[in-house]
Amino acid sequence: MKHLKNDKSSHRYLLAQILFWGSYCALNFLLIGLSVGLSPIIILIFTALSLLLGLSSHGLRWFYKNHGQTLSPGIIAMHLAWLLPLMAISIQTLLYGITWLSILVAPTAAQSLQPMTKGSFSLYTANTAIMLLLWSIFYLLRAEFFKRRNAEVEHWRLQAEVKARELDFLRSQINSHFLFNTINNLRAMVREDAERARSGLADLSVLLRGILHHDDRPLVKLHEELEWVRGYFALEALQFESRLTTEELIDQDLLTAQLPPLLLQTLAENAVKHGIAARRKGGKITITARKLDSKNWELCVINPLPEFTSSHNGNGVGLSNARARLALAFGEQARITFELTDQARVQVVMPL
Repeated sequence: MKHLKNDKSSHRYLLAQILFWGSYCALNFLLIGLSVGLSPIIILIFTALSLLLGLSSHGLRWFYKNHGQTLSPGIIAMHLAWLLPLMAISIQTLLYGITWLSILVAPTAAQSLQPMTKGSFSLYTANTAIMLLLWSIFYLLRAEFFKRRNAEVEHWRLQAEVKARELDFLRSQINSHFLFNTINNLRAMVREDAERARSGLADLSVLLRGILHHDDRPLVKLHEELEWVRGYFALEALQFESRLTTEELIDQDLLTAQLPPLLLQTLAENAVKHGIAARRKGGKITITARKLDSKNWELCVINPLPEFTSSHNGNGVGLSNARARLALAFGEQARITFELTDQARVQVVMPL
């Protein structure tokens, strides 16, 4: 990919060289043709001038790409202040040599040329330096623009990579304890109730598919999350049986609303751990989803309080993990709040 970009950049540069110096050459032909008329030697001289200017500008580009990209604009301007006049003098000297050789070969061609004087040499040198300066300004402005743009693109690419790594780390913390418990429960159930064990394995496959197949997606739809959470609750019911009941109050228009993968499952796991497992009689977990306004929606997970409030402070790994993944997905546009009244309530507000 980088090789293709370099090829495309080289083609654009070559085209710019041809257009810029070709236009300069054509303008010279037009002005001289209107004033004194064109002759073979004049065509040769101004064609040679354009070629020499193209080679010189290519040399300036080489200097910038190899030495100038780390220099400040002020330092580059100081180098151009002596480099451009020197190049202009060199070009006019070479041009004078080409003219002299042409006259030796075809003396009659010199009749269409004006005699070279110190004043005309200085004038032509100044004109050449100005053209090189214009090219340099054009090239440097374009180069600085692309350098800043590429630096910004690289900055955001690195930021995205850091966020992706953070997200991968956070996801790796999800469900390990739960999965081990579930597998142990299913293993113990195989001999006692094979049918429930088969049903539990089907629920586990649904949950694992959600965990493994959707880790590379930054956002998933609510109805997918609900499917995984139902599988999760079914697996937890293998252990808690009638102690765990669930309820869903979902606005059907929000089934396609998006949220970070496994966010709801993390909150559901938190509710089971702190609200059901910490009560001898268990309880009910309620999941609600409703629109707040035209731009935001609310997802809530409600569970009963544990019998011993000291065992539930709401600041565990699960909730912290959910906050971190929500921030990575939506930034400041989303938030999680935790409330303790007669029930524990986690509210997630996200943009539609």
